[in-house]
Amino acid sequence: MGGWQGELMALGLTGYEARVYLALIGRDRYTAAQVARESGVPRQRIYDVLAGLTQRGLVRPLEGRVICYTGVDPASAIERLMAAHRATFSRLEQTTTDLVEALVPLWSHGRDQSEPLDYVEVIRDQEVLVDRFTELQANAEREILSIAKSPYVITQNPAGLEATRRLAGSGGRVRAIYERPALDDQDLVSEIRRFIAVGEQVRIAETVPMRMCVVDGTQVLMSLRDPVGGATSTTNILIEHAALAQCLTYAFDTIWAQAGSIDDLP
Repeated sequence: MGGWQGELMALGLTGYEARVYLALIGRDRYTAAQVARESGVPRQRIYDVLAGLTQRGLVRPLEGRVICYTGVDPASAIERLMAAHRATFSRLEQTTTDLVEALVPLWSHGRDQSEPLDYVEVIRDQEVLVDRFTELQANAEREILSIAKSPYVITQNPAGLEATRRLAGSGGRVRAIYERPALDDQDLVSEIRRFIAVGEQVRIAETVPMRMCVVDGTQVLMSLRDPVGGATSTTNILIEHAALAQCLTYAFDTIWAQAGSIDDLP
């Protein structure tokens, strides 16, 4: 019978209670001393254990010259244990219902609130910057406008190459402006030619003010040089704002109109 101790404990009995109940159902009746010896429960604990089982309705005391104890039939005992679990679950279910009803309005109200600049992400880590740039290109649906400026963040960009091929093949447009010093880097020129081969339109400007990428007229990723930290210190910002993207698209088009053709590539 000892093998069932764990199952009884799973139903809510303590280890001592399970051992005493299993001992009691193996015989018609036991005195406290006898059941302590049979179950292996210490004599100093047996009366507390029997009282607990009696209160649960799993044990009945039998009055006589010496009080004996008997276990109720297992079907009744287990039903009583299950009834206690059902009552607990019912209370928990009601508490859960009340909690949901109380918290849902708070959650809904919270969805209506927004931080004034929650559409702005400042990116300081170089790996995160590369990841965000790659995500923008991969999720582009209509147009990618980019201005490249030294030092170049990504010199080999297979994700961008695939995005360019996809957009150009589906009627979208990918345009890029490079500044003339880029032509001194033969590896970069080779990369530019790879992008041109899959549909990117390229122009060369004498100089450009900053690195920038505008995607689908809604998202802008730009790199601003720190006026205090010097040319090597930049702040990268990702902004989702259609009006800003529109203004920067006008700026892009102005530089594009003044830039040279791809014939300037060596």
